[in-house]
Amino acid sequence: MGHHITHRNALERRPSRIFPLTKDQQLDIRAHQRTYQGAYIRTCIGVLSFSVLVMKLFSREFASMGVVFQVYALILCIVGYRRGKDLDLYFVDFQGRWWKEWQWDQNGNGEVDNCYYFKTSGDFVLLLYLLTTACLITLVALLARL
Repeated sequence: MGHHITHRNALERRPSRIFPLTKDQQLDIRAHQRTYQGAYIRTCIGVLSFSVLVMKLFSREFASMGVVFQVYALILCIVGYRRGKDLDLYFVDFQGRWWKEWQWDQNGNGEVDNCYYFKTSGDFVLLLYLLTTACLITLVALLARL
């Protein structure tokens, strides 16, 4: 009485989006995923735990500070998720058709020196810097109001 898997109910595995990259580039992407995505999630869990601690341990006057930390944790979680979705966009193919067309429009010749360009996460870092600064200013204002 074995259970047979038919074609209709078999799980299909989608191909990886990083498959066309070289082994070294795949290794770099996986290392960044383990390090940085994990850091976003760990920080989110830590901030969320701290917000619950503040809201439960202290009096009602500090509840607004706990809410600030909860919002901060939520945005960290969203940024971590979004960063994970762009995992295969770390490398831009300079030999690709769209890049050559863009390059031709920019400087008149379609030649580029390098094959790949590493795209950093500067936008996310700037977003988190602004978010952290806004949260800290809000916390100082809430503390001054007490």
